[in-house]
Amino acid sequence: MKFENRLVLKPDYERSELLRVAWDLDWDVVDFRRKEAGALIDIWVTYDGRVEIHFVDDRPIGMRYITLRGEGGASVVAQLMERCDLWSFSEATDRLRIARSRVDKLVAIHAAALTAPKSQDDSLVNAYREFLEDPDAGVRQALTIAAGYVPWPGLLGLVEHLRDHDPVGHVRENARILLEGTGVDFEG
Repeated sequence: MKFENRLVLKPDYERSELLRVAWDLDWDVVDFRRKEAGALIDIWVTYDGRVEIHFVDDRPIGMRYITLRGEGGASVVAQLMERCDLWSFSEATDRLRIARSRVDKLVAIHAAALTAPKSQDDSLVNAYREFLEDPDAGVRQALTIAAGYVPWPGLLGLVEHLRDHDPVGHVRENARILLEGTGVDFEG
């Protein structure tokens, strides 16, 4: 079952705080610390069995988020918004525009991708475009990772640029792999 909602936790929000929320809301434990693709995942289900809650500690990108599956997710979203310290899309994109340090850039790039709406937001694509020439290959690589979470045509175009023009081999190669994985037919 595909997730229907994703809520992104801010860096200072601790897993122990979410465990307390799960306890308070009487969620039943399904699995703790399941390993998938470098991430650790805790899974609960609401007491009525209608919503499955996944806490993802996405270690490869250094972000933590919650995904919800099933009917009744809107009420769980409201409960989590009230109890957790979460990124909003506008806050993430604002942070993206002012990020100066490597860590701030990486966090902002990933937070913006994870909170992005389903349909393309051209202002985010334009904000990401500013990082195409960043001197840090890790920051440029983060654009490819971000496009993996939100494969909008505009972001895939930025990844195509990285594939064709980035000075670092692994950035070009990872961009190529992502583009092949999307099934989008780019020239090159």
